[in-house]
Amino acid sequence: MGFDCEQIRLCKTTLLLNLLLQPNWLDYSKLSVFGKSLFQPEYRNLKKGFQEKLPERVIMNLFENQNETQQEQISLSVLIEELAKDRRSHSKEPIECNFYESVDDVPDPKELSPEQKNLMIFDDLLLQKQNKCEAYYVRERHSNCDCLYLSKNFFKLPRQTI
Repeated sequence: MGFDCEQIRLCKTTLLLNLLLQPNWLDYSKLSVFGKSLFQPEYRNLKKGFQEKLPERVIMNLFENQNETQQEQISLSVLIEELAKDRRSHSKEPIECNFYESVDDVPDPKELSPEQKNLMIFDDLLLQKQNKCEAYYVRERHSNCDCLYLSKNFFKLPRQTI
């Protein structure tokens, strides 16, 4: 039994949300996401939650309970705005977050601040030039950076570097 493209997308998205938002799964203070599918609701809501400086646990809670909010016809976007008004519950430094649709926007690893805990997400950039992404897998350690590369096709990746 195979998976269709939508099932694969949902699995990748669910895994990514868990990695980013579950307590103590990943440690990062600056998130950069590069991908051609940033229009998806999950990415839009993730971006909005971080821009509103909500803690990861609050954003995760929104995703976990989104079926209930949809039944009440409250969009996650509106809920995020409401939660952002109550800044008293935010004890941790907010995560700096940037989203880019072009691989051309991927900075050189040496441009990253080693004082920050950098996390780079490369989502479905398989059809783009890989040299900028590959540079992170070769030099990420020197920039205090971790990388995740999401792809539906493992075999077409440059496996010597990524």
